[in-house]
Amino acid sequence: MDLRVRSLHKNFMEWAAGPTGSITLHIIAIVLLFTFASQLTTEKTSEIEVKMVEVDQKELEDLWEDLKPPEDLPVVDTVTPPDVDIDMPPPPDITDDFSASPMPDTPTELEIASDAISPLIIKNLAPGNMRGRTSEGQAAAIGKYGGQWGKYAEAAVLRALEWLRINQNPDGSWGHNDCEAYAGLALLTYLAHGETVNSQKYGDTVQKAIRYLVARQNDKGEFVKTEGAGGVYGHAICTYAISEAYSMTRIPSLKTSMERATQILINGQKPHGGYIMYTFGPGGDNNRWDVSLTGFCAQALKAAYIAGAENEGLKACMEKVVKFYKDKQRDDGGFPYSAANPGRQPNMTGVGVLALQLLGYATDSATTRGLSFLASADASWNNPPQAPMYSWYYVTQAKFHQGGAHWNNWNNKVMPALIRNQNEDGSWFSPGLALKGDGVTREDRGQGISTKVYATTLAALSLQVYYRFLPTYQPISTEAITHTSSDDIQIEIL
Repeated sequence: MDLRVRSLHKNFMEWAAGPTGSITLHIIAIVLLFTFASQLTTEKTSEIEVKMVEVDQKELEDLWEDLKPPEDLPVVDTVTPPDVDIDMPPPPDITDDFSASPMPDTPTELEIASDAISPLIIKNLAPGNMRGRTSEGQAAAIGKYGGQWGKYAEAAVLRALEWLRINQNPDGSWGHNDCEAYAGLALLTYLAHGETVNSQKYGDTVQKAIRYLVARQNDKGEFVKTEGAGGVYGHAICTYAISEAYSMTRIPSLKTSMERATQILINGQKPHGGYIMYTFGPGGDNNRWDVSLTGFCAQALKAAYIAGAENEGLKACMEKVVKFYKDKQRDDGGFPYSAANPGRQPNMTGVGVLALQLLGYATDSATTRGLSFLASADASWNNPPQAPMYSWYYVTQAKFHQGGAHWNNWNNKVMPALIRNQNEDGSWFSPGLALKGDGVTREDRGQGISTKVYATTLAALSLQVYYRFLPTYQPISTEAITHTSSDDIQIEIL
């Protein structure tokens, strides 16, 4: 047996040493090497780079004071689109002077738990419908949808961002009276421009705003730190802002804040599917409802869903909102404000139409009839509609999603009205604030800091419509965003 084995071995070695054996063995080796290599290079949807950085407990506790973008990672891309500058020459009839209001010089300290924002930063993660917020996306969207007004609108937005930065309170809020809603609207304005806590110019502003909102959320999950302060509008707006902040930053602890706030909306929905003023409490009267408040709740719910909120019943809650709007729409396509105020205005109809569009019913007959009602909407600064800034915020988005000639016509109305009436310092006041016979001038009512924050954020959000949400209609069943991306994902864990 041993002789046979030795003989076979000798024959194999002689064959392997010859030309035929050598070629055959090389081919086998190449095939095995290729097979092994192909297994190692299986196509990946993303590459993840994880860096572990050791820090002591004191550094963790002082994180918010010292948090800066890592030098070895690129800063979030929020460069202004090409050919748009804050000092660019304006179109005719627009002042080109820009003066900034002074920064408040009274420092205050905001105490917040060190884990309010997790020290985990994830780059290059953004929902598909927010990809227009990069510099490339902004430039493309402005060129495609902005027409002759796009570049001037963007310059006006830059002035507004500067005014908001300068007039942010030291604790991260805006305006007076601890109104969380102003901070929510301002944060939405920065997020719409692609600004996050890592942005080079506005990172500190965004960070302070997020800290303020998280600190104002009470144990129940409401964005009202002091019992009785704020209100249901403020909670809906802040939920909307925190949801977008989580979408764009993926800061883990923001998900907890978002889900707690979202649960308030789910639990507070009334049997008819809408919401009513003053309370998110249980129960409700089907004869009481509020189209306006329900609109901000709808935006908050959809933002939370897209961000990946895992609240049970979230999708069903959004479907009930859709039913609510369909039930409340009148035969002429318009939407009333409430049962007690049944008149139809462009503002409430804009609310209803946008809610249906955002919740996946852009082509539904109810949406089409609502858009027909809005065909006569106007954007005259000298003869403004009811609640003009609020109205234009909704109508602008509704018509943008409608697209085509309807959008072009509205773009040529609302954009020049907003651009030409921006204050020299970058802010706005709302037109038509003085009521007849009330003895209050427009300056008294319109120039106050809180009122200017409200008008400025709504005006800027309207001007950002070109890239804030791309005109795609995603039904509620669309999957929430995932962590996969065709781009590399960089994670730094402190």
